Amino acid sequence: MLNLKRRFTTFLRDEDGLILVEGLIMLPLLIWAMVAMFIYWDVFRTINITQKASYSIADLLSRQRDTIPLAFANGLQNVIEFLTPGGHPVKMRITSLECTSPTGTKLCNYSTGSYKLLFSYSPGNKVTPLTQTDIQGWKGTTATNGKIAILNNGESVFVVESTVDFKAQLPTVLAGFLIGVDSQTFGEFIVTRPRHRRLCLQGTTTCT
Repeated sequence: MLNLKRRFTTFLRDEDGLILVEGLIMLPLLIWAMVAMFIYWDVFRTINITQKASYSIADLLSRQRDTIPLAFANGLQNVIEFLTPGGHPVKMRITSLECTSPTGTKLCNYSTGSYKLLFSYSPGNKVTPLTQTDIQGWKGTTATNGKIAILNNGESVFVVESTVDFKAQLPTVLAGFLIGVDSQTFGEFIVTRPRHRRLCLQGTTTCT
């Protein structure tokens, strides 16, 4: 009995293989951390690239004169796809508008004036074009929730909207349940003032 007790005490004090056991306990956490860093990096990379590509398209459009050809507008889809590598599908819509305010304020804000739609176009028809009624909501309902800054009467801006369908590179159960990141859609809303008077599209009659 004494010998059995001594053997049991020796077993409890034996530290052989302790590092291996601790390693096995920590291994799942290390794997999770590596997978999480990869997925989070891919998410922020996708958002960053999409934002930079959208601003590049907006800058390119701002340099154009009054009317842009349809071929040019359609070619912008190829440009944004080139600027957003990674295999995530990207869509774009360009909407040009100007302020119409016959009131004494001569402004377009949440309470006065309205937006006149010059054109709304999606290269490749990937997104439904907006109507004049749709864009009035961009003024917002208060002084702080509008999507477009206050415009003077006759002032024009255009909006580049881009959306990218982010697809998790790992199976959904791993990316969504374990990491908390699932396939989703990221978007950009870029408002730009053209360097010339306004931006128009070939084939439309609203700029006359």
